[in-house]
Amino acid sequence: MLENTLLKTFVLKHPAEAARAIEAMDSAGASDVMGALPDEVCAELLRWLAPVTSAAALEHLTPARSARVLSTARRHVAAAVLRVTNPSTRAFTMEHLSAKSRAEIEQSLRYSENTAGALMDPEVRAVSETSSVEDALLQMRQSPQHALYYLYVVAADQRLVGVVNIRQLMQARPEQLIGLLATRPAQAVSARSSWRVVAAHPGWRRFHALPVVDDGGRFAGVLRYEVMRSLEQRLAGTAAADQAAETGAALGELYQIGLLGVVESASALLLGTTGTTSGSKR
Repeated sequence: MLENTLLKTFVLKHPAEAARAIEAMDSAGASDVMGALPDEVCAELLRWLAPVTSAAALEHLTPARSARVLSTARRHVAAAVLRVTNPSTRAFTMEHLSAKSRAEIEQSLRYSENTAGALMDPEVRAVSETSSVEDALLQMRQSPQHALYYLYVVAADQRLVGVVNIRQLMQARPEQLIGLLATRPAQAVSARSSWRVVAAHPGWRRFHALPVVDDGGRFAGVLRYEVMRSLEQRLAGTAAADQAAETGAALGELYQIGLLGVVESASALLLGTTGTTSGSKR
């Protein structure tokens, strides 16, 4: 019991270090660690683990336990894990999810891997432009875990029409309509945008989260700031790899040029010596 308490405390205080330790284990060992953690702590740990590691470890747990963990995890994290899970295991686990969780995860799985639709959090709610400030605040209090820095505003057909800063919302009159407060247009990202487009989107210069819209402009979810940070690191890693490849190619070319120069010099020297020798014989 004490060991489990210490493990829980360590994971909560040092999730990155815990993830690195788990990544070094085999799937059975990782499963033992995750199985000893409460659902909410295990779900938080999934954010720091590679999806492949999480999927392999969860396959050793019962489908019901895996489903509880994935239901507690953020939807884009749960979708990333299920995307790399064995198809039969994924289907079995999905059956144990609540209807709400299953629908939200399936929404993310509809989009290709590494697109905005796959990376977004579909749980963040939007409010109608005809709602009052009082109604909007009430909705936020009912599900505070889904509240961000902004409140997204939609039309009757769920098309994204704008965004309201939470501070601005708190200072507005209770009877004021949300649609009149919204900043239009919102800096939205297409759900089909690649991760490179997401990482380079100019909206990050002004906002800590970006709304995602489907092909019809309907609100689909939100890209959180932590996603952008992870994509930045990935972009930096890709750039470093590309630069290393270019440097390697350049060095290889220089080596070949240098080697060619040595061969040519040696050949010239050899031929010159041979010519002189022939002349002396004549």
